[in-house]
Amino acid sequence: MDIVLSEHAHGGQFRLLVISKLVAPNQGVLPTYTAGLYEKQNTSMVVSRGLGNSIIPQRIFNRPELVVVQLN
Repeated sequence: MDIVLSEHAHGGQFRLLVISKLVAPNQGVLPTYTAGLYEKQNTSMVVSRGLGNSIIPQRIFNRPELVVVQLN
């Protein structure tokens, strides 16, 4: 598989300036995949922080994000 596009995990609902990911819904504390580009072997995975909120109506140091991916 060449690419995986994954919907958000709210980017780790709360982020600290020192620790980029603190907590994410259904992933607990210090989740692995919250936002950005991850690469493993020949596969790239893009994870968006998304635009919405979870049951917690706040984002701390975690702006909403819309990712545009251009495939060639």
